[in-house]
Amino acid sequence: MSGWSVGEVANQILRRCAMNMMVGKIRPTEVAGSGQAAALMEGLRQPPISLAGRDLAEMPVSTLAAIVVASFRANGHICNVMTHISGARWDRVEEAIRVILDPCAGKRQMTPLAANILDLLCAEHGVTGRIVKPYFEVLLGRLLPADVAARMCAHVACLCGEQSRWRHA
Repeated sequence: MSGWSVGEVANQILRRCAMNMMVGKIRPTEVAGSGQAAALMEGLRQPPISLAGRDLAEMPVSTLAAIVVASFRANGHICNVMTHISGARWDRVEEAIRVILDPCAGKRQMTPLAANILDLLCAEHGVTGRIVKPYFEVLLGRLLPADVAARMCAHVACLCGEQSRWRHA
């Protein structure tokens, strides 16, 4: 990864997310309303910490999952929800996100926690869905080259479609 350790990337993301929430006058524990959500997403984009030029397209899925988890922990609402649905087992959250992000993983590897997280990554209903989905998409857009981020978002959307078919089958 050209000199970037997972810890360094995660720490940089945590610092920027916390700083951007305060700059946008959104405290990490506040639930963002429609105007605040736009401010939060804009704040997440500025100042740029684009890491796309550092071979992150070749990043192992486990590393990307660790970075996503670090970013989720930096957001007060997402952190609370993930802590609740995982029983405070962040190692399980990371494993579930790894399975979701892994294009080779199949539905057999999808745990109930991974299915819950997948619902949050795809949902546009409820407070948490309206926060997590755009947050995740912006995060991928910041970390990965645009084409890789778009493919990853499409992969997650396909998993959501498959999951809804599993439930109705």
